Amino acid sequence: MGGLLMNQNYNNNEYEIMDNGVQCCTPRYPLAQAPGSELQSMNYQDVTETSIGREYQAVQQVNVGEAVSAALGILTTILKAANPILGTAAGVISSIFGFLWKRFGTDPQSQWKQFMEAVEYLVSQKITDAVRSKAVSELEGVQRAVELYQEAANAWNMNPDDAAAKERIRRQYTSTNTVIEFAMPSFRVGGFEVPLLTVYAQAANLHLLLLRDAVKFGAGWGFSPTEVEDNYTRLQARTAEYTNHCTNTYDKGLKQAYDLAPNPTDYNKYPYLNPYSKDPIYGKYYTAPVDWNLFNDFRRDMTLMVLDIVAVWPTYNPRLYNNPNGVQIQLSREVYSTVYGRAWSNNSTVDAIESTLVRPPHLVTELTKLTFDERNLYEAETVPVAFRRVANTLHNVGSSTTWEQSFSATSVGSLKAVHNVAATDIGNLALSLGAVPLGFSFYNKNDQHLTTVGYSGGWWNGIPKDEGSNQNSHHLSYVAALETQSTAGWWPYTYPVPLLGEWGFGWLHNSLTPTNEILSDKITQIPAVKAFNIQGNGKVTKGPGSTGGDLIALPAPSGQINIYLKETSTKNYRVRLRYAATTDGQLRVALVRNGGAVRWFENIKYVTTGASENSLAYNQFKYVDIFTSDFSNINSLVFINQSGGTILINQIEFIPIEGSLEVFEAEQDLENARKAVNALFTGAAKDVLKLNVTDYAVDQAANLVECVSDEMHPKEKMILLDQVKFAKRLSQTRNLLNYGDFESDDWSGANGWKTSNHVHVAADNPIFKGRYLHMPGATSSQLSSNVYPTYAYQKVDESKLKSYTRYLVRGFIGNSKDLELLVERYGKDVYVEMDVPNDIQYALPMNECGGFDRCGHVSYQAASHHTCTCKNTAQMDTDCQCKDKVNRTAPGVYTNTVPGSAMYTNGYHSHKSCGCKDSHVFSYHIDTGCVDQEENLGLWFALKIASENGVAKIDNLEIIEAQPLTGEALARVKKREHKWKQEMAQKRLHTEKAVQAARDAIQRLFTSPKLNRLKFETLLQQILNADALVQKISYVYHSFLIGAMPTVPGMNNEIYQKLSAAIAQARALYEQRNLVRNGTFSSGTGSWHVSDGVEVQPLQNTFVLVLSEWSDEASQDRRIDPERGYVLRVTARKEGAGKGTVTISDCADYTEKLTFTSCDYNTVGSQTMTSGTLSGFVTKTLEIFPDTDRIRIDIGETEGTFKIESVELICMEQMEDHMYDMAGNVEASIPPLVPPMN
Repeated sequence: MGGLLMNQNYNNNEYEIMDNGVQCCTPRYPLAQAPGSELQSMNYQDVTETSIGREYQAVQQVNVGEAVSAALGILTTILKAANPILGTAAGVISSIFGFLWKRFGTDPQSQWKQFMEAVEYLVSQKITDAVRSKAVSELEGVQRAVELYQEAANAWNMNPDDAAAKERIRRQYTSTNTVIEFAMPSFRVGGFEVPLLTVYAQAANLHLLLLRDAVKFGAGWGFSPTEVEDNYTRLQARTAEYTNHCTNTYDKGLKQAYDLAPNPTDYNKYPYLNPYSKDPIYGKYYTAPVDWNLFNDFRRDMTLMVLDIVAVWPTYNPRLYNNPNGVQIQLSREVYSTVYGRAWSNNSTVDAIESTLVRPPHLVTELTKLTFDERNLYEAETVPVAFRRVANTLHNVGSSTTWEQSFSATSVGSLKAVHNVAATDIGNLALSLGAVPLGFSFYNKNDQHLTTVGYSGGWWNGIPKDEGSNQNSHHLSYVAALETQSTAGWWPYTYPVPLLGEWGFGWLHNSLTPTNEILSDKITQIPAVKAFNIQGNGKVTKGPGSTGGDLIALPAPSGQINIYLKETSTKNYRVRLRYAATTDGQLRVALVRNGGAVRWFENIKYVTTGASENSLAYNQFKYVDIFTSDFSNINSLVFINQSGGTILINQIEFIPIEGSLEVFEAEQDLENARKAVNALFTGAAKDVLKLNVTDYAVDQAANLVECVSDEMHPKEKMILLDQVKFAKRLSQTRNLLNYGDFESDDWSGANGWKTSNHVHVAADNPIFKGRYLHMPGATSSQLSSNVYPTYAYQKVDESKLKSYTRYLVRGFIGNSKDLELLVERYGKDVYVEMDVPNDIQYALPMNECGGFDRCGHVSYQAASHHTCTCKNTAQMDTDCQCKDKVNRTAPGVYTNTVPGSAMYTNGYHSHKSCGCKDSHVFSYHIDTGCVDQEENLGLWFALKIASENGVAKIDNLEIIEAQPLTGEALARVKKREHKWKQEMAQKRLHTEKAVQAARDAIQRLFTSPKLNRLKFETLLQQILNADALVQKISYVYHSFLIGAMPTVPGMNNEIYQKLSAAIAQARALYEQRNLVRNGTFSSGTGSWHVSDGVEVQPLQNTFVLVLSEWSDEASQDRRIDPERGYVLRVTARKEGAGKGTVTISDCADYTEKLTFTSCDYNTVGSQTMTSGTLSGFVTKTLEIFPDTDRIRIDIGETEGTFKIESVELICMEQMEDHMYDMAGNVEASIPPLVPPMN
């Protein structure tokens, strides 16, 4: 804003003006009019009066000052609001109504039009007639609706128990709210958001005050709790919406103002530049300050008209700010008035002005003194006063240490005078203007003259007063100046001389108090930038525009601030922070006594708000309670960010406690418990849990209820206990998992969890209400390199599910390392690895029974936990005829998806922590297609730790029904189901082929389908080959838990087990009929007498006895029945030259021999078989009829290598059919293929 003209008088007490103060001699510029030549006949007094004689405001088309003054009046009225205004419906609205709709004049909408015109002027953008007319018409409707609301409110305020008054205000509130809701879009028309911004902000302010009334007084009006809650939700939503629009549009307008083209020769707009801006040498140096003023005028005036009122909006929340006397709000932002004068060639740019005159983000400082150094003038110099230095004496809030921040011109000439000005109470100033400012007159908050330096001022350069107030709204906080050169006189007698020629002034709002006094009857807000010291890597960072000033940024682990407190009474206060944070973290807060001793400290856990230092929306600010204490004998507060990312602190709030601390804490415990319990249910009936309420939340609510005082609130506690117990039963009923909280002793029974060894439940961790699941790391075998994962799993039966429905999968993790979660129906629908730090630690006292005293003092505790979610979006489309259509509920839809969620072509999540690392609460979803009771696919929930260093502590696991699928989500699950069916068809085809091959091989081993008699020609290798085919069957064990012990069956496990039993039967029959012990050498050389060098070696899937030297031999003696005949069958292979022999004798004269050579594989005859044997191995048999009851089998060779796979001695009697009637070994034949089971 330009200054206002005032009378000027030179202060002759300071120094004397020469009569020829502007006399000139020979022109310095012969081809151009010398500066000031048109005024050569005048003295300087005449010159200054002529150059400022044209009133700046007279040529302005819009009086921006009046619009700012009205906005300041509204702001101050709200800042000062207390009882009874705050305690009556429409009290605050009525107090500001007169500022918005004038009760005098012919146009009630004139103030709103002035708001529009003011911003139009600031950004040089006209609102079209259509947009303006629409906005004005809507404002007229708002006016009438608000007037009717005030009348209804007054009637209710006078008679709050009258039913008619209640009905009237309920009805009128609803109507007024509707009118404003419908009007608001007309104040943000696309393309005109910036010139409409002040109107938008003031209309939004009215709406938020109206919503505040509904929340604060709605119950008294007769609104139901649900209706009050709806209005509270709306208040929160509109506060965020309106705040973000105002700050975003302000930023847009700031860019618009920055791009405006300056015209310093427009003397209608800038009369104080006439004639200086047309000077051929110096005139160009006025362009930069005019350009900067265009930008700064918008920044300053829109801060005063928009951002300041936005900063107040969080206090409209009556649940957070419920003190009857209101809130002491302090605006810490610094605004700058118009820059006057000019700089010089080295600093005449907008950026130079901004970087020199405007302070970067900083701690709040108070200005105590200004010092002006004036130098002596040179003869014929064209300025009568030359300042070469100005210094600010500053101190931080509460600190007695001061320092100077000064600005100087190049030192030329001697010092004439030093002017010291006490600056603690400067509320306004006026400048005396020529080519540069020539003097400053200072005034206090009541515009009483304090002192003048140089010429007395003619142009006001403070901040406008509040409308209707005689006191200034701001006080001077900072003075800065840039160097220039004085206009030269007539050559050769003078030359340009350095001086301070471009001046800027910073101002702080009077709501910002000079001390950090904590009031006893109001909520006291102390901006964090009122700290006296900042340490470590802490810094002051630019605020987002909605916080009333800048923020303190404390990065972990050493960011620290210290805040002095003015000693207050012994009253107790609840202290909290308003903050934003980039991640979860821990803040240490210390109370420091007078003298420096630490009284005590708290470690406070704060949660991330999703904030970024570069972009802060309204909802990225949260509150965290710090402690409850009195502040007697307290000197300061210290905040240290110990861990996490960066915390951005807006302000510290001190909420006075009425009555004793014990009573207050009991009331707080009751209120916290009541809020927690109420938050569990969907409505006042408290018979349905909210969908987003987790089982863990129910447990935590129960903990709060248990801490309600039995002495002070026994009845309330009993009611809350009944409600929270009912909530727990509802939570258990809707949970499709059995024993998800592990409280039952039957948690691992038939209908419970299946676990590996060492997985157990415990009850020794206070972050869980009771028992939790403890999963240790994987185990390893001392005999092998095998690692066996630990696991816990449960299957939800198909009968519990509905078709085309979304189910939520949730749980709470105390801490975990290398924990894997799988939830599947159509493959790995959800698969995620979760590493959750062990960062929730309680230091709880123990009760007399040795349990945790949850109601005792907690010295270290995590704040509320946030939920992160990973969602699958990869499914395929198909049609399906559902078998459970009668069970599917029709109402309700669920179509939302997470923006930016990844698409997985294989249909599962594989991200490490899936973006949810360090989150203690996990929440995912899984969708069902058609429910098929015969298929019984169900839902499979499994947890696994595959590393030996892993661990997990888990509780409150649940799968609950969310909503039926529709739209995109329905199409997606159909696609996924279709893809799964195709995959299953391939799996079944593959299974059928594998099972058929194994079954055929097994049946070839036996003589009958009863599987109780081996064919004589069945060899060991044929049994092994059949076993190999069985092992090729896929999907025997669950793929997620392969390697775990005990094993977890897969879909082909049943048929695999039956076929494996048939193989075991064949192996048993084979061993049973062979009279030779260890005839297959599976036990090494056991039962054989062997010479040195004879060894057993593995070969493919069996073992062979190897003789490598002619002297090697092996033998075995056996007793037999001499009345029987026998068959000796040997499967062996001779390598190289020589022969291998197997000789059998009866220890008398009977001897038979089987001979093997390397040419045996070509042998054809009944005595030699090669089918079904190892490569190169042949099988030879001979019949023997011994004469004694003993036989001896000798194995030897002549040279080369001789390898024997098996030696069999079979009684001929067992080859007869009736001898194979071995009922009971295998009761049935190999079963047919069974449908694969999950």
